Amino acid sequence: MKPDHVTPCRQFLHPGEVLWEAREYTEYPDLPLVPAPLRAPRKRSARKKGILGALGEVLDRASRPPSGTGESRPGGRLLDNRLVNNPVTRAVGTVAENLNEAQENIEDAVDDAANRALFGRTMEGDWASMAGRFLVQVTNAGGSPRHQALTDRRLFVLTDHASGWRERPPELEVAAQIQLSNIAELRPRPRTVFPRGRFDLVFVDGSWLALSCSFQDDMEAMVGAFRGR
Repeated sequence: MKPDHVTPCRQFLHPGEVLWEAREYTEYPDLPLVPAPLRAPRKRSARKKGILGALGEVLDRASRPPSGTGESRPGGRLLDNRLVNNPVTRAVGTVAENLNEAQENIEDAVDDAANRALFGRTMEGDWASMAGRFLVQVTNAGGSPRHQALTDRRLFVLTDHASGWRERPPELEVAAQIQLSNIAELRPRPRTVFPRGRFDLVFVDGSWLALSCSFQDDMEAMVGAFRGR
């Protein structure tokens, strides 16, 4: 028996709005990472802040050097300063850092190429495009995106903030939404491997973003509802 996506989505309908389809939202792999300047700060509960604050104090105390150890040895500080300020030491450090950075860049390029071959392109458009703004909204909403719905007015994604190991009732909110008039097409892109239900949300500005259902029949239901409107 499939999970119920209709009931949660009905709770977020506007007066007179008609729900066409509601399906599971599966985050498609290899979506672009939202740049740090566009990310909203994460909200923490007072309890989490208290725990993290206490942990920070413990770690801070543990990282302090014992009294009377390092500061009572000026000769040690002098030796350290000579090593740090030595041109040869600095040059060796710079070369090693550049080599490490080059190796990381090569590894990242190989990973990117492998992901593109496996998952294809996942977004068209910059962060100011409709696709970019939609992905920023989903990311900044936080939680775990669970449901996506198509109505006679819009497409929206619901995220669940009831995360963590303890089971509790869902805490749903709209992560992102786009008016139907701003959607040019839901373009099916079925796959032979999981997740099978990829489709592209194509916006009227020409940008697009890969969305996904776990299974192809769910994707086809979303696409069919849009095309049959």
